Amino acid sequence: FGNVFVGIQPAFGYEGDPMRLLFEKGFAPTHAFSAFYRWLRQDFGAGSVLHFGTHGALEFMPGKQAGLSGACWPDRMIGDLPNVYLYASNNPSEGTIAKRRSAATLISYL
Repeated sequence: FGNVFVGIQPAFGYEGDPMRLLFEKGFAPTHAFSAFYRWLRQDFGAGSVLHFGTHGALEFMPGKQAGLSGACWPDRMIGDLPNVYLYASNNPSEGTIAKRRSAATLISYL
């Protein structure tokens, strides 16, 4: 693909309780998840990220629901990296979460 990296986002939560981060605002993502986004930005030097799928984990990381700051995990992970998200058009509510919590630009499909 030239200068393109295709990867699978690391596991979202913790073994035995994968949805735990959804409800625990004080928690942090796993080391693998944090390292993945750090590697994309700093080591690989990605110019942008293209997410595929409906239930990505980035937008569900702990932090405020709106008006995110550098203390919120979605903002800490993606930083200023442009985030393009291929999202099913039949799920607008979750697409809105991706826009609000990870600064995603949505490209819809059906």
